[in-house]
Amino acid sequence: MNRETRMPKLTERLSERNRQALEAMHAAEADAEQRLARVEKLGPTALLRLVAVAQGDSGQSHHCRRILLAVYNGPEWPLELTRLRVIDRDLQEAALVVIEWATYTGRELHEYLDDGDRLMQRFWLIENGGEG
Repeated sequence: MNRETRMPKLTERLSERNRQALEAMHAAEADAEQRLARVEKLGPTALLRLVAVAQGDSGQSHHCRRILLAVYNGPEWPLELTRLRVIDRDLQEAALVVIEWATYTGRELHEYLDDGDRLMQRFWLIENGGEG
């Protein structure tokens, strides 16, 4: 096989690899759009569920506050993953949706809540041992 007969085959292989790479990129983009649509649909309800529990005074409330504070200000309130293990299954699901939503949305999640910044400041105070 001489050089001239090998070049078309090389060109065909490269074209096929480029086509496959482009298809993979389109599939990944479509997947990301589906994930975004899912969390935008489920996010508000999940956020309200965590906030409702966080306003209580149980161990579940404490963990929900810490998860919400981690989303609100991660450098000050790092997320300890064991918190996800100790909360009820429905709260785990809500927390994971909220965390995923926070990675995709262009807004801060507390902005979706009525007076959300004040609420997060209240949770901050509670978790620092202050009054609720």
